[in-house]
Amino acid sequence: MSNNAPGPWGPPQGQPGPGQWGSQPGQGQWQQQPGPPGPFGPGPYGGPPPVPPRRQGNAGLAVAAGVVAMLVAAGVYGLIMKSLEIQSTWFGVGVAALIALAMGRIGGANPVLPVVATLLALVGVALGQLTAVALVAADELGIPVLDVVTDFGSELFRGWKEALEFSDYLVFVFAGFAAFGITKTVGEK
Repeated sequence: MSNNAPGPWGPPQGQPGPGQWGSQPGQGQWQQQPGPPGPFGPGPYGGPPPVPPRRQGNAGLAVAAGVVAMLVAAGVYGLIMKSLEIQSTWFGVGVAALIALAMGRIGGANPVLPVVATLLALVGVALGQLTAVALVAADELGIPVLDVVTDFGSELFRGWKEALEFSDYLVFVFAGFAAFGITKTVGEK
């Protein structure tokens, strides 16, 4: 609230105050008074705010974290599949989400990371399914899982490939899309 009353606390009598109507040149017009620049530059409101920089992360560390997340998620995925004896698309999406969260959080807005996360998610789903097959084979043969992998690795892989069904391919598709989208979204925040 301004005080335009005459006296020592207001403008002198007969003189218009800053930005008021007066008898000076351009009478009848509101006069823009120069002021100090705002916090974001010159202009009545200081101009537009600056655009915040994109968050940059460490791409190498993000890939390393993605590989670790892939191995952990694949092991958990294989254990869940073996114990529940079911295959669900949500398990593959969970593998992808774990990988994507790790990579997006650490790697930032790097445009290569969603592609790498997609590839790691596909490998993670395949490793999870192979882990489940190896666990089932170890139970049936009565030997340790490590022996199944080292002694019968090629047969294990061939049997997994031949047993793939349409639902397994859907798991790969959903996991790939989830990994790409989640990595991109988390990296840009």
